[in-house]
Amino acid sequence: MAFSQQLPQGVTDLYAHDYELKQALTGQLRHVLSSYGYRPIQTPTFEYYDLFMSVPGTMDSDQMIKLIDRDGKVLVLRPDATVPIARMVSQSQSEVEMYNKFLYVTNIFRMESGESDRSSRSFSQVGVEWFDDAHPLNDIEMIVMAIESLKQSGLKNIQLELGQAGFFQSLLQEAGLTEQQQLVVQQKVDEKNEYELSRLLKQYQVNDQIKNQLIQIPNLFGSPKSVFTEAEKIAVNRGMKQSLKRLVELVNQLEQLGYAHYISIDLGLVNHLNYYSGTMFQGYIEGYGKPIIQGGRYDQLTKYFDLETSAIGFGIYLDDLISIVKKQQSFKTSQPEKIDVVTEEKDFVKAMEVAQELRGKGVVVNMHYENDSNTGDQVIYLSEKKVEIKGETFTFTTVEDFLTKAGFVNGNN
Repeated sequence: MAFSQQLPQGVTDLYAHDYELKQALTGQLRHVLSSYGYRPIQTPTFEYYDLFMSVPGTMDSDQMIKLIDRDGKVLVLRPDATVPIARMVSQSQSEVEMYNKFLYVTNIFRMESGESDRSSRSFSQVGVEWFDDAHPLNDIEMIVMAIESLKQSGLKNIQLELGQAGFFQSLLQEAGLTEQQQLVVQQKVDEKNEYELSRLLKQYQVNDQIKNQLIQIPNLFGSPKSVFTEAEKIAVNRGMKQSLKRLVELVNQLEQLGYAHYISIDLGLVNHLNYYSGTMFQGYIEGYGKPIIQGGRYDQLTKYFDLETSAIGFGIYLDDLISIVKKQQSFKTSQPEKIDVVTEEKDFVKAMEVAQELRGKGVVVNMHYENDSNTGDQVIYLSEKKVEIKGETFTFTTVEDFLTKAGFVNGNN
């Protein structure tokens, strides 16, 4: 195969069936999210590199796919959905005052490390951002909406892990570490690597009490009741206690709403802590090892754009959703009725008129000349006014007569 015919690493083609499934799932998700009051927006594919570097800790520069503009400035393909939306909102605050709930469907571009870079440098995401007043009710609604989005995509065995950024952050502040040391510790907690975490804390000369508490963080996951019991034992300061209290209240309210069986707790959920500032969550489907949805509250992010607001949101990884839906066969797409119109060359004008009329009724029509044998199991032989549908044959006089006899209603039977 010639090199020019090969795809670049980390991107894929989507053939008709998968693309139709993607469109159908996107439409379903948009319908669900719109019902909560979110309205669609779009940000550019290109942004300035400096936009992301001005927000510390949100994006590794090595992950960005960079280009040089005519004026010499560095551009990047959109590596994140939330930062550009915050930028957009800051530049049009009059619009935000009128509306503050946004829905996006977009592509994300990243240079990942390891195996994921070979499979996904470009991926699709559907998500929402709410620039709000940080009312606890908003956190509840966001989590409910995340669960319902997955449920109404036909998925089974949904599990949403809840975390609280403030719990770990408040404990980490007690350790007296540098910013770089905090990032390394955070990584080991996220990896649940207790051995390396213990070694590092000893190396950083963290006092024994704080060290022992930090080592427990990776194990604080599971059912809410058991995790809360253990978390209370290591809540050594006001910030930890307040964060835990907020999480307990959130879980109690979700239980009252009937979502208890979808919820588990993970206080070691500390990825992107520089991004999130309160409630955090990520959703899994049983049998699929990657999170399919990630989100949370990011009240500190907006200050970099001079926005006097808090914010919360989530993103759904659409490509992963497609993989799961195909495996579970849980989402049925509706296909319009299809029929072949076979005509002699001398009758092509009449055949085209019939085909156009059928298309106007919502039927998908393929045209064929009589010597073309590549037809399906639903065929109109125009010269004979004869129809064959799945082995049955009948004649018709008009398009309406055909639709009635074929049992088609608005292009479907």
